[in-house]
Amino acid sequence: MPIAFQLIANKTDNIPTAEMYRGRVAWVQKSQRFEGLFLVGIESGIPLNMWNLEDAPEDWVAFSPPPKEDLATFIAEVNRILQNSDSTFYQLLGVNASSSRSEIKRNFYQLVRRFHPDYHMDHPEWTPSLLALMEGLVTAYRTLSDDNARKEYDSSLLHAASGAPGSSKNPAQGYLQKAQECMSERNFAGCILWLHRAIESEPNCSSYRAMLGRCLSTVPEYRREAVEQFEAAIRLDPRNLPAHLHYGELLEQLKIPWRARFHYLRVLEIDINHCEARRRLNLLEASFPRRSSKPSLLGRLTGRR
Repeated sequence: MPIAFQLIANKTDNIPTAEMYRGRVAWVQKSQRFEGLFLVGIESGIPLNMWNLEDAPEDWVAFSPPPKEDLATFIAEVNRILQNSDSTFYQLLGVNASSSRSEIKRNFYQLVRRFHPDYHMDHPEWTPSLLALMEGLVTAYRTLSDDNARKEYDSSLLHAASGAPGSSKNPAQGYLQKAQECMSERNFAGCILWLHRAIESEPNCSSYRAMLGRCLSTVPEYRREAVEQFEAAIRLDPRNLPAHLHYGELLEQLKIPWRARFHYLRVLEIDINHCEARRRLNLLEASFPRRSSKPSLLGRLTGRR
């Protein structure tokens, strides 16, 4: 439940903004007892020593906002973590195989305070990357904080390190499986994370790039990259039907219907019975009918068209 704060302040006082504390100014009214002063009610979702009280509870410090970092360094660190597909869950959380559950939990919450999108609402362009990173952190924490899941994970690490039979010879398949699980839950941020790792492992796989393009297209800020992934998928495999179909859908969203039409026609050239491509093409034709060509001079003279 939000915690309400009330204070009496001069109108010119520098009152901390509610956004700094993930809260809101609930109300402001003139003081009836003190002329020129105002009562300000602020709601905050977490307890904070926002007025620098000398006798504030000690545990309030744990909820203080994380210190501001250099912007370039911060986003470079986010991208480095996302692109490092070889990191284990232990490395991701900054712990090791002998770390206790409490240490894992402590590190996880420190990382959440640093990377959660709610702490960076003044940079909405970072949200997709931070969501993808948080998905990885949550997955790592859930795995390592559960005894049975942690044992299975440790066993898979041993198999992979020793090259024992039954170990995954193709890590991209494991990443793809994770991506498909996220896709089924409509967790597109997590899907993007795992597909990036799959593509790093197999950069010439057309299907991985088409699937990544589809996930990226759900995030407006990532649609430019989605276009690049779809085009790369089609270059790698010109007969990739899902790539053509979903690229056409993205082009419609980008208000480029004439380019979308080309890809629907390409699908029908490969599979004349493809129902979805036929349906979308018919919708396009109904919305944007092609202009009929003018009759030729001979046609006008003979009355034929």
